[in-house]
Amino acid sequence: MIWKEREKSRTKEELETVLRRLPKRHAQYGQAEKDYYAEVAGQAGEERFDHYYAASRVTFPHLMLHDVRLKSFRIFQMDSVMITQWGIYMFEVKNMNGRMLFNSHPVQMLQMKEDGTVIGRKSPLEQMAENEWLLEEWLREREILFPARSVLVLSYSKQIAENVPASQPILFSHQVPRFLHTLPVEKAILNPDEMKALGDMMIAALVHFTPKPICDNPRYPIAAMRRGVWCAACDRIGMVRRYGNWRCPSCGVLDKNAHVRTIRDWFLLTGEPMTNRLGREILCVDDRRLVTRLLGGMELKKSGSRKGSIYRL
Repeated sequence: MIWKEREKSRTKEELETVLRRLPKRHAQYGQAEKDYYAEVAGQAGEERFDHYYAASRVTFPHLMLHDVRLKSFRIFQMDSVMITQWGIYMFEVKNMNGRMLFNSHPVQMLQMKEDGTVIGRKSPLEQMAENEWLLEEWLREREILFPARSVLVLSYSKQIAENVPASQPILFSHQVPRFLHTLPVEKAILNPDEMKALGDMMIAALVHFTPKPICDNPRYPIAAMRRGVWCAACDRIGMVRRYGNWRCPSCGVLDKNAHVRTIRDWFLLTGEPMTNRLGREILCVDDRRLVTRLLGGMELKKSGSRKGSIYRL
């Protein structure tokens, strides 16, 4: 049973905005593409895990929580958490291309990409061990003695993992149904009501992460972002206002609400409140009353009045 759904990726939406607004000739456009594809790959890996979990016919009582972020000695993040009557399973999902070599001295993972690039990364095994410790401490703070176990999930069988300790459970996403079907049912520590109470306790304690606006990153300066209304039909910027609609001079499409995406773009890029003056600047219009009407028609929080009005997402 899914007790907490997976959250949408704000980072993915921010990077999509950067790719819309940053000129392709900009020196950091290529880096933005790399960041975006890495985020998409991570999300695709989690979605693949979710697909195979949904296809699993789990016969024992359990609760599945996705994207669990808690705080013990420090904040820690778990991709997916399954609460059973005898323990908690933490699934760490990885979608990386190339070979993954797990070293123990020092503890590190080397990612060897198909183009020959070698990147040293924090080992997922180290991360999982830390999460086990932090989760057990989180439970102990609440006077709950309950074991936590980690499972490393690789999204695709083309991924190559080397030197993984035999004691560490590791599987591919398509093997999740069989893994869950053959998981030994152990002696119950919690009854179903206590499981649900623990699931609710986790949800109540979730640490909500509010990232810094992406344009705080010097790679993506707000001054470099293109102003204007974006056309979803042809992926160009420069729609013009005509008789209650936005018209794209490139493809001719009409879109009454094209300004909504453009205003949201600026909230995502800067995290700052919107004013009428800023609205006119980014929509490339001069009509103050029009912008007041457009902002007022969106689901924004307004404070102040008249020329002092500001809007927040």
